Amino acid sequence: MRDYHLPGRSPVYATHGMAATSMPAATLTALDVLRSGGNALDAAVAACAVLCVIEPQSTGIGGDCFCLYAPAGAGKVIALNGSGCAPAEASMDALERAGVTAIENTSAHAVTVPGAIDAWEKLLEALGRKGLDELLQPAIRYAAEGWPVHPKVAWDWKRLEAKLRKNGSLSFLPGGEAPKPGDIFRQPALAETLRGIASRGAKAFYEGPVAADMVAALRARGGLHTEEDFAAGLGNADFVQPIQIDWRGYDVFQVPPNGQGIVALMILGMLGGLPSAPDGPLDAVRLHRHVESA
Repeated sequence: MRDYHLPGRSPVYATHGMAATSMPAATLTALDVLRSGGNALDAAVAACAVLCVIEPQSTGIGGDCFCLYAPAGAGKVIALNGSGCAPAEASMDALERAGVTAIENTSAHAVTVPGAIDAWEKLLEALGRKGLDELLQPAIRYAAEGWPVHPKVAWDWKRLEAKLRKNGSLSFLPGGEAPKPGDIFRQPALAETLRGIASRGAKAFYEGPVAADMVAALRARGGLHTEEDFAAGLGNADFVQPIQIDWRGYDVFQVPPNGQGIVALMILGMLGGLPSAPDGPLDAVRLHRHVESA
C-alpha cells in the first residue's frame, strides 16, 4: 500500500521473495523463476533478459553486466565485473592515425565487446540453480511473439528515431517510424540469437555467425573490432572484491572501478558526516546537501 504521508515509494515486505524491475513483465518473470525453485540470481538473469527485449531503448544483450549478490546465509557479498574490453587494435596511435579526436557515443569506437552474456553464464555456473537454457525462455517468447510497447518506452523510442535512422537501425523503425504505445513489436532475429545462447551457451554469442555479424556491422561503421576480440570476450567476466562504506550503521557495497558505483559511496561519505536534516526528507537543507554532494 502506498504511504500517503510522504511522497515516493513505500517500503515493501515479503516472506518468501520479492523482485523489482522497471517493467511488470520482467518482474513477473522473476517471480515465476522464484516460484519454480530458482534462487535470486536465477530470477535476476531471467528478468534482465526480458528487459533486454522489451526495453530496447535502455538495455540489450550487447551491453555489460555489473553484479552484487549476497547468497542466502553466506554472510558475504559477491561482486562480478562483466564489462567488455575495447578492440585490441584500438590503440591511441591507431585512433590518431584514423583522425579520431573525440569519441561520440554513436561512434563504433565507443563500442566495447559486450560482457553481459558471458557474465550471466559465469554467475549461473557459480551461484545459480538453473541454466540459460531455461532462464532465457521468457525473453525468447517476448522476442518471437512480440509485446505491447509501454508508453514510456514509446516516448524514449520516438526521441531516438533520427539517431536510429542515421545509423541504419531500420529494424527498430517498422514502417519507417518508432512504435507507438500499445503497438506489438517483434524481434525475430533477437529471438533466434537467444535460442542459440540457450542451447549452446555464451559461446554461441561470442563465436560463429552472431559474432561475425556484429563485427561486420561495426567495421562497416569504422570500428576496429575483430572476431578474435569477440572470442576473447568469452570468459572475460571477473569476480572481484566489492568496495564498501559504513553509512550510519549500514554496510553499502559497490562493484569497484571501472564501474561507477564508487561515486555513490563518495556521495554517501560526504553526507555521512552531516547531521540529519531538521525538517525531514523533503527539507530544503537536505536537498541542498544532496545536490552539492552529487
